[in-house]
Amino acid sequence: MSKITLLKGGCLKEIEMLEADSVHAVCADPPYGLLEFSAKEVAKLRSGRGGVWRLPPKWDGCERRPLPRFTVLTSEQKKGIEIFFRSWAEALSPKMRPGGHILIAGNPALQMYVQNAMVGAGYENRATIVRLYHGFRGGDRPKNAEREFADVCVMPRGSYEPWMLFRKPISEKTVAGNLRKWKTGALRMLKGGRPLRMPLPVLRRLR
Repeated sequence: MSKITLLKGGCLKEIEMLEADSVHAVCADPPYGLLEFSAKEVAKLRSGRGGVWRLPPKWDGCERRPLPRFTVLTSEQKKGIEIFFRSWAEALSPKMRPGGHILIAGNPALQMYVQNAMVGAGYENRATIVRLYHGFRGGDRPKNAEREFADVCVMPRGSYEPWMLFRKPISEKTVAGNLRKWKTGALRMLKGGRPLRMPLPVLRRLR
């Protein structure tokens, strides 16, 4: 029998239906889709012209997937990301056990808005776990002028993905007491009794 339950619905609505103090931990990889997945921008993506989506050129016969250009977001749109995550964090807080951890995949250009939202909602900013990878995505040359400016890059290739780690404050006097009562508040060691490392070992991933 499967121990996995899939819930289909609006994120905030489904969170509200959870029991209080029932969530031990959360691992989320959000799309940051407040703009790029709107009907207007998706239509431009499908037509292959304009909008926030960057359509990379074909290299060596390989057609790469489009990706959103977070650098074109306005200050108001970036603030909207912070507002959403603040609402998400506040809705999740009463459902989390004291000491429960939340791990969120981020983007180097947007992670500060998530961190501001989570800390503002009362969570502790515990660490940023860096996942190293090598990918083919990214606009390293000026769009539609790759050959003209072949020797420049628009942004340095980060080759990493920040995973932000937060913790709901413990309710007991010590972490040990919290572990005894709630089974939360700390992270399990790696094999051999080794603590988690930052950054994580390089993961070869082609995007």
